[in-house]
Amino acid sequence: MAREYKMVKRLEKVEETRRRIAKATYELHSTIGPALTTIALISNRAGLPRQTVYRNFGTQVELFRSCIAFGQEMHPMPDPSPWKSISDPGERLQVGLTQLYRWFEASEPVLTNGARDFGVVQEAAEVAQQPMEDVLKRIYETLCHGWARLEVSPVVSLAVDFATWKKLRRRQGMTSRAIVEMWSDLIRCRQPDRGRPLGK
Repeated sequence: MAREYKMVKRLEKVEETRRRIAKATYELHSTIGPALTTIALISNRAGLPRQTVYRNFGTQVELFRSCIAFGQEMHPMPDPSPWKSISDPGERLQVGLTQLYRWFEASEPVLTNGARDFGVVQEAAEVAQQPMEDVLKRIYETLCHGWARLEVSPVVSLAVDFATWKKLRRRQGMTSRAIVEMWSDLIRCRQPDRGRPLGK
């Protein structure tokens, strides 16, 4: 019993240490960006020796994955699965984009720095970010469903793109709500029957 208790405590300590490192990495990626984030800075921010960081995360990919996992815990990406129950494509589009843009707002610093530094940390970032890209692809597919695909797919692709949202939100000064309405109007206008979703 005593041995099992010690083992549980040891595992809890390891998990706490890994979480501190993941949190420090996420905070640094959000402020100075991945390219400038070093093991020394991570260890200093986490209050842990460098050897502890290396021991828990031996590669850049592992660090990136821990950072993304921590970010998902703090600000989960929207799950498009429940949107499929919304029969009206226009309503589904508005619900989906509203939730996606809420996540863009919450994750903007780390997404901005990640995009800026992508060329420097490309190999690790591509591997670590793949699950996030998969979710964005599912969001795109879900929001395209029910419309005339050929006409709307380029617009939906832009609508779910973080860089496009950021330009409209920050450079043009639009609210996320206004951006949702703009895409909704554009997609309806591109329908062959002048805005009516398929099957309506």
